[in-house]
Amino acid sequence: MENINKELQTAFIKNRTEELGYDVWEQFVVPPFFNSLDLKEARKACVIIGGRGCGKTMLLRYLSHQSSFSPKRSFIPDDAISHIGLYWRLDTQSANVMHGRNLPDDIWVSAFNHFLAIEIGIQILQSIQSIAKSASKSLSINDLSKLSFDTLSTFDKKFTGGLDTVLKAFEEKLTIFEMWLSNVRTIEKPVFLSGKGFLKTLISQIKEQLLTLKEAIFFVYIDEFENLIKYQQRIINTLIKHSESPLIFNIAMKRNGFVTRKTMGEESITDIADYRKYDLEDLQSNNFSLFAAEVAFLNLALAGIEEVPINIEQLRDTNTIRERDESAYREMVLTRIRSIFPSFSHRELAQTVFDEKLYFNKLKKSLEQALKKRNSKLPVESFIRSEQQQASIVTTALLYRQNLEPEKIIRELDLLTEGKDNCFTGSTAWIHNNFIGCLLSIYEPFSRPCPFYAGFDTFCLMSKGNLRHFLELCHKSINQTPKTIDNQVLRISPINQANAARQTASAFLAEIRSFGRLGNRLHTFVLRLGSLFNLAHSRKNQSEPEQNHFAFTHGALLKKEYQEFLSESVKWSVLFEEKETKLKNFSQTTSLEYVLNPIYAPYFQISYRKRHKLEISTNDFTTLVHGSYEEYQELMRKFSRQWEIKLQEANPTLFTHLLEE
Repeated sequence: MENINKELQTAFIKNRTEELGYDVWEQFVVPPFFNSLDLKEARKACVIIGGRGCGKTMLLRYLSHQSSFSPKRSFIPDDAISHIGLYWRLDTQSANVMHGRNLPDDIWVSAFNHFLAIEIGIQILQSIQSIAKSASKSLSINDLSKLSFDTLSTFDKKFTGGLDTVLKAFEEKLTIFEMWLSNVRTIEKPVFLSGKGFLKTLISQIKEQLLTLKEAIFFVYIDEFENLIKYQQRIINTLIKHSESPLIFNIAMKRNGFVTRKTMGEESITDIADYRKYDLEDLQSNNFSLFAAEVAFLNLALAGIEEVPINIEQLRDTNTIRERDESAYREMVLTRIRSIFPSFSHRELAQTVFDEKLYFNKLKKSLEQALKKRNSKLPVESFIRSEQQQASIVTTALLYRQNLEPEKIIRELDLLTEGKDNCFTGSTAWIHNNFIGCLLSIYEPFSRPCPFYAGFDTFCLMSKGNLRHFLELCHKSINQTPKTIDNQVLRISPINQANAARQTASAFLAEIRSFGRLGNRLHTFVLRLGSLFNLAHSRKNQSEPEQNHFAFTHGALLKKEYQEFLSESVKWSVLFEEKETKLKNFSQTTSLEYVLNPIYAPYFQISYRKRHKLEISTNDFTTLVHGSYEEYQELMRKFSRQWEIKLQEANPTLFTHLLEE
């Protein structure tokens, strides 16, 4: 039991691809959309788009030679060599170093091409080593021993001899370049390689000597394209536009990652004509629950947990995607994962209020205050029905609505109890529309977690296609108690899950500071926006419950600076940009609305469900982005007056935090 618990506590600890290395064969689950990428037939560049944590890097490393020709694979099909993947990522610091510093632009263009040629050249040589060392029958170590690269000596005299010798020459050339890069004013500039021309010559040399690779195509996967500065993106754009067999360039990036679409000439690259765009979050939106469950079970299996209900080998096999889409398989997988991460039904959530004296007293106090405000002499007990707990909780909001008389609410409660048509469950759907908002308002003043944030399906909704967020929710849930297994049955209680959700939200909120050049401002913005939504949730009448997204008032115009800030927010998945779904009148044109990433919802004690939007002006938005604390405080006062909320009754934790920003 002790060993099992220890294994469980580390099962989900690695939630970033970088922690797994370049060979991700064992940890990879083939996503349901994989075949729609048309990778085997592709002869055109692809642009892979998605937010942080959606699986871009994992996919690229799976497609690269370290994984596709992994020594962990017992069988590799013969056609695998038709697609040889080369993974490359340039971090922000390295990209920015190759810029300015009193050197002319043309030097940096040549330097970047040189750097790319060395990095990709090393990958090409390492890829044929990977093939030879793998279970593939296409190459052997003996085949590699016969290779000669003497023709490359026209580029550099050190590029002569066999594979090992030339690989060392590449690595030496990389070291020389990096030394020059660090000392551009004191060290003589090295002779630069020509970039794509050099790489095509290298590939040609390999194909002439290794006939089994005659039809091979090398696919370069450049990760985190958004890290590249403008001239570097133009170089890669040029390579994308002119990609053709045997060397095709592809990129992966966050949303809004293009600084420019221009090439080194006058042309620009365009979707369909020059590349195909694949939005990972869109592709997996319909199947994320099943995919997340499979990833969870794979992690449990790799941790040595034997009760995994599926064959993990199938998860790595592209030929089993259709089988995994069958309803019987889907139902089995989802039923099992929901038993591990169970949730409370709305009926059970209501029961927690009636079972816990702290919450029940809060319910009674809220009803007393509402009746007093309405000058009603009706007893509180008339609105509390133990057999109708959800309805009883909802009455706290209904009593604050001036168009509803308290007597009318009691009559509807009576009808509900008698099983007759009523406003609580009928077309007006008082319970459906108001229950969660009222529940959160009861839990909000206390430090205890609300189990509304628990359950596998809830975790998927809060993760919004982000596997890293999902895995962290699982990890923290399992680590809530030292004993997570009861009678050998793995089941995490909803209370432990809810506590984990709050911890996860807090951790990811703190991480925002590291999000690029606007990290600190984004962090302040999310704190302010989340607190505003929390204030909106505090409205006594819950007239528009569960607000967690916003749109600009009709006709609002944003300055370019704030348009760029929104773009950066979407790029880092702090906000999600969506087309507005509910327009208040038919004359309005469709506009955009911005959804706060639901992973932060437990921290602010707001709903993760997209229900109602908050309309704000451009001035309000300006204050949220970079207004002083006093200006922000005045903004909160404005909304508190508008919503008839006493600001001092708002969540003290959030406002204390804001005071310290």
